[in-house]
Amino acid sequence: MNTQPNVLLIDDDADLLEIYTFALEEMGCVVTTAHDGLEGLERALALHPDLILTDVHMPRMNGLELCCWLRADERLRGTPLILHSSENAIIAPRGEVFLHKDGDLSRLLAQVRRSLGGGRDGPTLASVA
Repeated sequence: MNTQPNVLLIDDDADLLEIYTFALEEMGCVVTTAHDGLEGLERALALHPDLILTDVHMPRMNGLELCCWLRADERLRGTPLILHSSENAIIAPRGEVFLHKDGDLSRLLAQVRRSLGGGRDGPTLASVA
């Protein structure tokens, strides 16, 4: 039996959380949300999601700090991570995916598909019935 991929979505913009959650659920994902990096880290440690999609600029812990914490944790270091920001001058840590928040939802969803389809044991969108 196939399972749906679990995506942790972290952003301090409630409107974007709603839009992205709807789009990801339409793709067949189970979505958990968090409103800042610290809450996101707590949820990631508890849930071990298949993919983490995070904003960069957030209160309490930004997305780059979150990335460092996730990569330091043995259980989460292999989890695909997409950093997302409206700022162009972000330098993503080596090996991480960065997407500019430019309003192109189809580009974001295409990257989610790629990230879920590659290299990690677990559910992928291709396996969702």
